[in-house]
Amino acid sequence: MGQPAYDIHYSGTAYAQTVRRPALQPERRVNLRVEQGGKAAISPLRAMMQHGVQILALGVLAGLSVALLFSEARIVELSGDIRQAKAELVSAQSQNDYYNTTLNVQSSISNVEDVAGRLGLMKIDDSQITYIRLDDQSVLTRRESAVEKWTDTLEAGVSSLLRTINPPSSAAQ
Repeated sequence: MGQPAYDIHYSGTAYAQTVRRPALQPERRVNLRVEQGGKAAISPLRAMMQHGVQILALGVLAGLSVALLFSEARIVELSGDIRQAKAELVSAQSQNDYYNTTLNVQSSISNVEDVAGRLGLMKIDDSQITYIRLDDQSVLTRRESAVEKWTDTLEAGVSSLLRTINPPSSAAQ
């Protein structure tokens, strides 16, 4: 059998000499000195001012917190309004597309020709077009004053009366 790696019951002098324990040293005591005074007491006015500053700081923090919550709530509300407006816009665009498509279908040339055929309308013939020329006397001019308008009306009435009394010779033929 082999030799054990260690022996718990071994108390040989060689082992006792190799393990050395440090010698215990007495604890050091720090010399403390107590002096009178310490923290100076603050006056009641100064204590009240410190508490006031603390309360003021807490108030400012609370105000900022409320303002932050209010702004977040407003952002959520406006986001909802934006989503609703976008939905209305999409609906309006869809309706606009429908109306444009309907208008294009109804105003297409083939649809117009079909309706004209059902109503008995025909395309205009070139022989139906008559061109006329006006001489300088046939031009109408607008008068500015009321007196000129009155005289024009009177002149037109007199000429109409004369034509009914004496018809022109070209109309009699």
